[in-house]
Amino acid sequence: MKRLIMLLLTVLLLLSLSACDKANDSSSEAASEQIQEITDPTANATKSIKTLDYKNKGKMSDDDGPAFVAYSKRGYNGASVELDIANSEIHNVLPDGRHVNAYCFLGIDVYEGNYWINCVDVGLCWSGVNGGWHLFYNIYETLNEDTNSWYESSKTLPKNAQYQMKMTIKEDNYAVLTVNSLDGRFKDSVTVEVKGAKKDGSNTSFLFNVALDYPPNTKLDRNGEPCEDWTEITLANSDKGIYFRKLHATNLSLYKKGEIQEWTELENSAVSIWPDKSVQGFDYSPTEVYIYDGSEYYINLDMNRK
Repeated sequence: MKRLIMLLLTVLLLLSLSACDKANDSSSEAASEQIQEITDPTANATKSIKTLDYKNKGKMSDDDGPAFVAYSKRGYNGASVELDIANSEIHNVLPDGRHVNAYCFLGIDVYEGNYWINCVDVGLCWSGVNGGWHLFYNIYETLNEDTNSWYESSKTLPKNAQYQMKMTIKEDNYAVLTVNSLDGRFKDSVTVEVKGAKKDGSNTSFLFNVALDYPPNTKLDRNGEPCEDWTEITLANSDKGIYFRKLHATNLSLYKKGEIQEWTELENSAVSIWPDKSVQGFDYSPTEVYIYDGSEYYINLDMNRK
């Protein structure tokens, strides 16, 4: 009888321990899901815009590869943004060894009255098979005939860091861009001609641009023939491992008369992506952007169907 009672007690104890284990497992799963939700950088986004569901409501001047651009209103003479390069992901080499380029930059558009007359793009470029972020600029119209319209720095940014990128019009026709790691390990800068720009920013607007771009040898259609149709080129390069994703851009700011203000959606003249849903032929979204209250974006350029 004692042996039977002991056996029953043992069974009850094992059942109790099993129930506790299941409860602990459930608690662990719930905690894990909660942590995942907290660490998911898109969880607090107020909205998202994607190729298959968003139609641009303003201009989009970067339409030669998956891209996102926020354009400010006019009247500013500086802009800045902080970039989490450490947690972004990039792969720019095709299976056959060819490569695409990636860009993340600030730009200046110059106006004469209501007419656009010039622009510069200045920021970070990831180019070549070996890659690596480095400073670049591209000038639409130079001030001096002997100025090269294209420049790339020989300094490569350490990958595992966060950076601030800041551009300011220092005097008429000239701007300076600096790139600083927030931990103080890295700094690079360049002065760039901005023909027509006024120091006070009265005839300029700024833009923040993230993009993938195609070198000439990647501009082929799906039959391998030379092509200038950006939709066809993008589809021909889809599902080949190309992406620049998980870029978290925060603390976008604009400068006017020596003062700094948040670059919120209220200061935008347009927020645009390429391709948007007006571009025919896409059955997936190469461009996805998550937008937050304030001055923050999370950007995925991914040329692979999920």
